[in-house]
Amino acid sequence: MLNPIAAPLAVMRSSLVGSLLQVLRTNLARKAGRVRVFEIGRVFKRDAGVPDGPLTVAGLHQPMRVAGLVSGSADGLQWGRKEQGVDFFDVKGDVESLLAPRRPIFVPATHPALHPGRCARVELDGRAVGIVGELHPQWRQAYELPQAPMLFELDLDAVLDCPVPVFTPVPRQQPAYRDVALVLRDDVSHDALMSELRADPASLIRNATLFDIYKPATSVPGLKAGERSLAVRLELLDAETTLTDDRIDAAVAAAVARAEQAFGARLRA
Repeated sequence: MLNPIAAPLAVMRSSLVGSLLQVLRTNLARKAGRVRVFEIGRVFKRDAGVPDGPLTVAGLHQPMRVAGLVSGSADGLQWGRKEQGVDFFDVKGDVESLLAPRRPIFVPATHPALHPGRCARVELDGRAVGIVGELHPQWRQAYELPQAPMLFELDLDAVLDCPVPVFTPVPRQQPAYRDVALVLRDDVSHDALMSELRADPASLIRNATLFDIYKPATSVPGLKAGERSLAVRLELLDAETTLTDDRIDAAVAAAVARAEQAFGARLRA
């Protein structure tokens, strides 16, 4: 900017992360131990394809973003469990709630403001819509923060593009549940496995939920080095007719076969 009102404001921001960190510093200076903040605002990026117009400036893309920051303990003051700090999965859950009922996919990624290895790209329908992760140690040190906060930043248009809820009647039939323990390589991601298990051509598998991970410190029978056991609960439902054991077993076997073909998974003995 040619005439900024202050020296730190001489450059138009390309991300909302910096302003959230300033808010965090202000709160920490006032002894706030647990901080939850968000911001909706415009960012600015050079783009030669943007024409000059009533609401646009030539060569400058100005999308709206929504960003959030969490710092401090995961829970407020309570007695039910020991105090623990927020982690990646806390803010990942916030992003999932923000985008619900759509199911975003989190893909490992890198970002100059976030910790390598603790950062993911948020995708919806194969399109990147934002980023989520832990603040990079370099910036934690630069901002003199006692601990690294968790952040996310999303395209506001993607957040607002939410389908209108559609009424569906309560199913007349009861769902059936089956648990399977699959042995997979450590590099197989949770989202990839869940997507493969849910991809039932007969549409009997309505949901798949991971509820346990077994990764022993030493080698044990049935698990090789670089492998882990994932316990998954499958929910099966046919809204029209009662499920029989044969149909349930066939659907579960087909789901395991899809995981085997895609990732080399096998049932844990």
